[in-house]
Amino acid sequence: MSHNHSHLSRRDFLKMAGAALGGAVLACGRGVELTAMPAPTVPVVPTFPAGTMANLILTNGKVLTVDAANTVTQAIAVAGDKILGTGTNEAIRALAMAGAQEIDLQGRTVTPGLIDPHLHFRAVGLNNTYYIPFLPPDVKDVASLQYALADALKGKQPGEWLMGYYMILSDKSVPTKEDLDTVSPENPVFIMHIGGHWGTANSVALQIADVTSGTPSPQGGIIEKKDGEPTGVFYNHRAMDVVRRFAPPITGDLIRQSILDTQTLMASCGVTTFHDNNIRDLDDLRAYQELSQEGKLFLRNDLYLTLEWPSDLEKVDQVESIDNGVTRFRGFKFLIDGQGPTAYCHKPHNGVEWRLTTWDKKMFKDTIRSLHDTGLQICVHCIGDAAADLVLEAYEAAMNANPRSDPRHRLEHAILTTAQATQKMKDLGVVVSTQPAFIYLFGEGWNYLFGAERMERVMVTQEWARSGVHVAIGSDAPSTPFYQPQATLAGAMTRYTFKQNTIGTGQTFNFAEALRAHTYEGAYSGHQENVKGTLETGKLADMAVWTSDPSILSPENLFNSTVDLTLVGGKIVYQRPS
Repeated sequence: MSHNHSHLSRRDFLKMAGAALGGAVLACGRGVELTAMPAPTVPVVPTFPAGTMANLILTNGKVLTVDAANTVTQAIAVAGDKILGTGTNEAIRALAMAGAQEIDLQGRTVTPGLIDPHLHFRAVGLNNTYYIPFLPPDVKDVASLQYALADALKGKQPGEWLMGYYMILSDKSVPTKEDLDTVSPENPVFIMHIGGHWGTANSVALQIADVTSGTPSPQGGIIEKKDGEPTGVFYNHRAMDVVRRFAPPITGDLIRQSILDTQTLMASCGVTTFHDNNIRDLDDLRAYQELSQEGKLFLRNDLYLTLEWPSDLEKVDQVESIDNGVTRFRGFKFLIDGQGPTAYCHKPHNGVEWRLTTWDKKMFKDTIRSLHDTGLQICVHCIGDAAADLVLEAYEAAMNANPRSDPRHRLEHAILTTAQATQKMKDLGVVVSTQPAFIYLFGEGWNYLFGAERMERVMVTQEWARSGVHVAIGSDAPSTPFYQPQATLAGAMTRYTFKQNTIGTGQTFNFAEALRAHTYEGAYSGHQENVKGTLETGKLADMAVWTSDPSILSPENLFNSTVDLTLVGGKIVYQRPS
């Protein structure tokens, strides 16, 4: 049942969630209240006044509505920004007003606009500006990495930072400071693995950050040492932040430009809504809000504030409710473990550490309960099975203490989970937001890390779906280079690793299942399934017109497929050059 939300004072919130910080946080409280925001509700599908006519019709095509029956029709009518109806060419033409625009699909296929429920949207745009890519085929081992680093440093002055990222090195899983020092004696360098959960600093950067043999690892992170000396390798965000905080800040102008650059990229793939799960600063929120108010941001977006450090809880009471039809502030994001090498698991693995949580467990549970009481949604990154169980325990405790209606808290990634966790997800109404392309990039590594027996529990998408758990799929770009929904759909259908090995054959989706997970379920994950995610009367006219029929393509051809048009609210926001 639904409960009213009382005001939660900021002091009480920090007392519950930040006790481990002592006076460092509490001293900042001056009686300001953390206001409970309205509980998320599922909007009601609007109805049209009698006599409403369409100003836009799309005819002579194949319309995959993704409704409950997976209805396929010929044509679709749009009135304003919403769908007026779907049906035969004749029925839809009868709905058109005089002078209505008609798009002749010439047999092309229309689907709902793709919804990516988990990516770091702003960061995608930073990956060729603030960060320098060192990727295959040019960078494939330490020697080619060193060559590329030396070349990139030619244009920099001594003392100027170089921030970059790499993907796979054939001769070394993680480079050390010595690998970087040979080509960067005068410049601080920090390069991350593309997954974003570990990175390497050279000696100049270590000196600037004052990282020495005596520097302790922060709670939830690992500063790697060998024979007592730092190797330059940092695992998990909290450890990487020890160095990254000294790098040049990302400017507001660069943030805005990165958002707009990524918007162009994603619109060209048929994406109409995205969830940015990596909002790390209030300035990022303001940038989204300003761009949407200025009319420059047209892709619909849901935003989640990442709470990396306990001190980030200070930001919670500064967040304003945002919902202007394009940009919505939805809630909060946590990371409870790292990536594969630091996945929090019930049993040992072959990585760096299997027992590490990024947050103190009690503090994490207390914080989840407090944030649940704000009325907003919570998303938690979890890779290991113990991580998923801890998150579900925290959600269950919060929901029992305040059983508000349909919070739809989320598990992000959920790579390893137990069979018991599946039932708990169903019972709690927890949504899984996962990324099939991870299997292609990281599946072989997981096989080594977790062992063959546990590979049967990797990303059990069919088990979840058949058990009644809502499963949404997305890209997590730029943690993978595959930002395109086409790659996500194909990955869900094959579950291939880069060596063409299949992980979890019984967990594959067919095309219809994959498309639903990338449209309707994406909308459901943000309490929006009644206004978008399918092509049904009254819903937003967000859709993609495909060059080829994606429903009959092989996964390999689907991976490389394109869209001709992307429409948001009945307006063309992308048209493929002829």
